[in-house]
Amino acid sequence: MSYPYESIVLKKEIPMFLLMTSVKYVAMHWHDRIEFLLVLNGNIKVFVGNEQYSLKKDDLLLINYNEVHGVEANNDNRALLLQIPINFIKNYYENIEMEKFECKSFLDDSQENFNLIRYLMAKLAITLKNQNEGYHIKIHSLLLDIIYELIRRFRVEQNKLVRYLNNKKNIERLTRLTNYIENHYMHPLTLNELADIEQLSVPYLSRFFQQLLGQSFIKYLNGIRLEHAVRYLIETDWSIIQIALKCGFSNLNYFHKIFKETFHTTPLQYRKRHQRSGIQKPSKIKKGRKDYDYVEMEDFGELYKYLMLFEKDKNI
Repeated sequence: MSYPYESIVLKKEIPMFLLMTSVKYVAMHWHDRIEFLLVLNGNIKVFVGNEQYSLKKDDLLLINYNEVHGVEANNDNRALLLQIPINFIKNYYENIEMEKFECKSFLDDSQENFNLIRYLMAKLAITLKNQNEGYHIKIHSLLLDIIYELIRRFRVEQNKLVRYLNNKKNIERLTRLTNYIENHYMHPLTLNELADIEQLSVPYLSRFFQQLLGQSFIKYLNGIRLEHAVRYLIETDWSIIQIALKCGFSNLNYFHKIFKETFHTTPLQYRKRHQRSGIQKPSKIKKGRKDYDYVEMEDFGELYKYLMLFEKDKNI
């Protein structure tokens, strides 16, 4: 199945996706992996279903399998992103698809359990970077440690939304819809058009988007368009109006309105700030979701502090 997120090819000896990255904007999406986001610097806003979290330095968040989520950030930031495929976990814990985990460090005064996850993520990144002989064995070991700690310390009861998202029919329909939007976002696109394709009523499809994506159809569509617009602003010298029209916005004023509501700045100011900061360099770009780029960062110095924090927590 094709998911509207990163198309990552995972090697058998390294069954994960791990990246130190600068996050700008990713529209609401989901995937068949458990995802950890550890903020190393700056601030990142994360949307999970109908919830919204403002993450800062050292905050750790887990996003469950098939949980709809998106991210945005107005300022420079750095984060460690780890995704573990459900198919890998099933080899060791068959019922993983029935589980939900709650791992939100910013909602808990005690950080000992979270320091262990931070340590394991840092150790994974350092192991992958060094690639010493037999490193893939150590990566498997660390991944299994993370899975064990999730089951031991962070497992919670399922809720209604997770059961709804795990419904195969709903996932397949949502995949068809979001794939269609991804392929046609640059053209005028209406809920009526999608309803005709799926042979559904417009009110039903409107509720479907709201329930599964936590937002309306038009908000999701604008999110996809903004995701592409951000990339064009930074990577090209196209005019603002050219970018607006290429991304499917009907006119420049509407593009400015939606952009400013999301990023609290104008497209031109955003372009100047991010091009000047030199965050995104072509040689550092890693392809992720179709037409979306992650920026790979290579400074691993900050990760060693999480090794030290773990050493202090002797009672973990």
